Amino acid sequence: MDNFDKLNYASTETLYEGIITEVTDAGVSIDLKGRLGELKIPKRMLICEHEPQVGHEVGFLMSYPEVLSEEPNEKYVKAIADYKKHQAEIKKRTKERQEE
Repeated sequence: MDNFDKLNYASTETLYEGIITEVTDAGVSIDLKGRLGELKIPKRMLICEHEPQVGHEVGFLMSYPEVLSEEPNEKYVKAIADYKKHQAEIKKRTKERQEE
């Protein structure tokens, strides 16, 4: 965690709760209570004594995310743009094949 020194605010951990809404071979999707959105994590990050199932309630501690710098990291901006472009190309090719 080499960016730890960039944080301006002390940890403000709060208990968040959610419901597992999807289980795949690789991970789980959690719908956060309080209309806070969805969290997708790999199974290896889920502490569980049994196989997770849709409907299981989960709880975890989390603090508020803090932006680390004033400027976006260009490496990530480019990677995200490239990913979106690639996804658009795949979608276009798929649509063209379906129209044939």
